Amino acid sequence: MGTDTSAPSNDVDRLLAGIRRLSALTDAAAGSEAIFRALAGELMSLPGAEEVHIHHLGGPGEDDDLVAVYVSEADGRLSYLVPRAERPPGVSWVARTGRSFLAAEPEELQASVPRLAATGAMSCALLLPLAERGEVRAVVMLVRRVSELFAPNAIELATTLVEQAATGLALVTARAEAGTDPVSGCMNHRAMRRRLDEEIGRAMRTGGPLSCMLIDLDNFKLVNDRYGHQAGDAMLRAVVGALVGEFRAFDRVARYGGDEFVVILPNAELESAAAAASRALERLSTLSYLEEIGTGVSASIGVAQWQAPMSTDALLEACDDALLRAKRQGKGRVTRASEMVR
Repeated sequence: MGTDTSAPSNDVDRLLAGIRRLSALTDAAAGSEAIFRALAGELMSLPGAEEVHIHHLGGPGEDDDLVAVYVSEADGRLSYLVPRAERPPGVSWVARTGRSFLAAEPEELQASVPRLAATGAMSCALLLPLAERGEVRAVVMLVRRVSELFAPNAIELATTLVEQAATGLALVTARAEAGTDPVSGCMNHRAMRRRLDEEIGRAMRTGGPLSCMLIDLDNFKLVNDRYGHQAGDAMLRAVVGALVGEFRAFDRVARYGGDEFVVILPNAELESAAAAASRALERLSTLSYLEEIGTGVSASIGVAQWQAPMSTDALLEACDDALLRAKRQGKGRVTRASEMVR
């Protein structure tokens, strides 16, 4: 009598498909939260977890761990903080040893994850380390409450998926350290502040002008709500491409956060910076990035010139104040730190 190998073969196919999805997400420059959510979905689909708890271990100087809980095929998410001193014993063991283990007996569950065991009946919990650069950064917990125990190959399947996610997260971290925003591809917030510090120092030494602008996309939330976050990400990338093409080669475009961007303009006085911002608005108004949405992106821009002894924070605050006035006065316009420019 022949042996039925269809189930293991099917698991392999589904595993490879999950790995491809996680890899594609990383290639698309997704952030860490998108990767964690996708990982939770894959763990619910293949090993069959009913809940996925990701225990993010606090770093040096941090007193708390962040626990993110994914349910309902990873569509639902809640999070809470746990003081490091109250870290569950099972999580501490995995963090210390870098090894996985399966808790299936009531006494074992109570001893390993007492807080979780107190929330309701559980049949088992599988804990796995997620390591970056050889150091455990998080403990991933697969929970079953009403189903039977995990299949014998569950640990191997789950470990492979967690390792693939860890590879993607390492790439996201490397991009951040390199100063690149993972979604838009331009300079990230931290690199922007570092560059602005340098330009302020240069302006102080040479006496040359320095201007900065803060750009906020009007009604960006509507794009995400109506067309989804992939459309929103496509819009951000298209905006960056337009801005980089519009400004000088030595100007720097950076993502400030969300749908806000900073442009650093060395050797530019307020008048010329405001004129450049107006040209950028015109270019954005003709931008085409998604067929369903049509053409045009509206934005509001606040522009300010550095004046001694302004700090980086003070210059950004001046841009922000001007931007807020642009928003109040009808959006889709440029406002200087001193007066409005149509």
